[in-house]
Parts: sequence; C-alpha cells; structure tokens
Amino acid sequence: MDDSFTPKQIALALRVSESSVKRWCDRGDIRTDRTVGGHRRIPLGFLLEFLESTNRRIVNPNAIGLEQVGVERIKASTTKPLASELVLQFEKSLIDGDESSCRRIFSYWYSNNDGFASLADDLIRPVFRAIGRGWQEGTVDTYQERRGCEITVRLILELRRLVAEPGGMAPLAMGGTPSGDRYQLPTLASEMVFREQGWRTANLGSDIPFSSLLSAARKHMPKLFWVSVSHVADEVQFLSDYTHFASRLPKGIILLVGGRALSDDLRPKMVYSAHCDGMRQLAALARTLKNGSRPETPQN
Repeated sequence: MDDSFTPKQIALALRVSESSVKRWCDRGDIRTDRTVGGHRRIPLGFLLEFLESTNRRIVNPNAIGLEQVGVERIKASTTKPLASELVLQFEKSLIDGDESSCRRIFSYWYSNNDGFASLADDLIRPVFRAIGRGWQEGTVDTYQERRGCEITVRLILELRRLVAEPGGMAPLAMGGTPSGDRYQLPTLASEMVFREQGWRTANLGSDIPFSSLLSAARKHMPKLFWVSVSHVADEVQFLSDYTHFASRLPKGIILLVGGRALSDDLRPKMVYSAHCDGMRQLAALARTLKNGSRPETPQN
C-alpha cells in the first residue's frame, strides 16, 4: 500500500464525488501534496487530520488499499537504526508537545509496519517508559507527561477511523480499567487491536468500579471482557474487588487480563481465562478466538 492517495481514491473511500474531494483540497480542508507533474496526492497523515476534523469515517476501505478489518500495510522496510531514530523523535515530539510531528511519525510507523500491535509495542510503550523515567528523574515535568498522553490518545482515535467497523455478526469484545487506574492508553490500544482483528468493540474507559464493569458485562454479554491494570494502589482491596467481579461474570464470557501492574506476585492470585503481556500477544489471541478457539479453562 502506498502511503498517499489520489482524490479519486479518497472519493471512493468516503463514497463522495471526486469533485467534492478536490474542492476540499483547494479550500485547504484536506492538506495536499503535489507531484512533479502537478497532480494532487494526499498522504495518510493528512487524510487522518481531515477525518478527525470533520468526524468522517472510511466507508469503503478497499478503495485506498485497506482490508475489511484493517490496513494492508507494507512489511517493515526500515532498518533498526531508523526505527530507533523514530522512537527518539516521537519521544522528543511528545515532550515538546509538537502534535503535528507526532502525527507524522505515528502515521509513518503505522503505514510501514505490521498492524497496530507494532505501533503499541515498539513505539508507544518504549517512549512512555522513557518519559516515565524522565518524570522520576525530574527531567520531564508532569504536564509534559500528561500532555503526551492526551496527544497519543487523539492519534489513536484518528487511526481508529481507518479501521472499518465489523458487521453485526462479529464477536463483541468489551473492557476497561478498574477504579484508581486512570491510564487510558492500554485499554484504548486493546480496543484498537481487537477492532483490527475484526471484533466489534466497546471500550468502557478508565477508572471504572468493578461493580460497573460487571453491570456492563451482564447487560451486553460480550464474547470477551478485558481488564487492563496499569496501577494498583491497594493490592488487598484490588484482589477482593476483582475476585468478586470474576466470580460473578456470566458463564461463557472469556475474561482477559493484562497490564504492567500485574506482577508475578499478584497475577497468580487472580482467576482469568487468558493473560497478555503485550499487544502482539493480544492480536494473536484475538485472531485465534475469532476463528472459534478459546481457552479451555480459567487459569490462575
């Protein structure tokens, strides 16, 4: 897949007239590059900006080289030093609050690597680990870390528009983070991975009481419910609330857990159907479960 498109491709993808797309380009609603011959080309990053600003969604993904449930991407062609350079550039851009630069790096990585899992595991995670270390050492201010989170959330939501919504027969995955856990990125990334793999999704958000998570599961009866845990303030209280939630989850719902706060000491005390340490594992699990397989018995 090329990382830029013609107005005709965009028109087919949005199911509007080509003249409308050209008019949007001429007005500056869609930022546009020009070839040597003067023809309009619309890079992926500019398309994402337009979708975000107009609240539009891709209707016909095949028109711009997208599969029904995701993006048909070029296999990674960057060398390791270049990938490392992009990680450093993304870190600096987030700390500086340079959202345009972040968007360009984000879009480039997504277009040239194999799925959102690579973006999450190889770009977002190492950058936020570095920012977290900087915050602890006093080289990164609190506002810079929080602003970086907000920028990254917006970028993920922009990319989400490129992934076609699965049909009504697709399995439903639902989840969020429990009370006291305000980290939005892991649960948002989980939603994106499931969506790419052809699942319908319902991300309930962060800092949700287990009682409320249970109500949502009982009402909507998803095939899978994920619990993302990035922060545990009181381990005893967390285990009590989690155990109550897990024991009352309707039979047949797959319970998936993950997150950096689930230490080797904490996780064995929990009952669940599956555990993932990263988004690549999650993508593989989502593919397996969508094809009909499932964990045989809860693990602990």
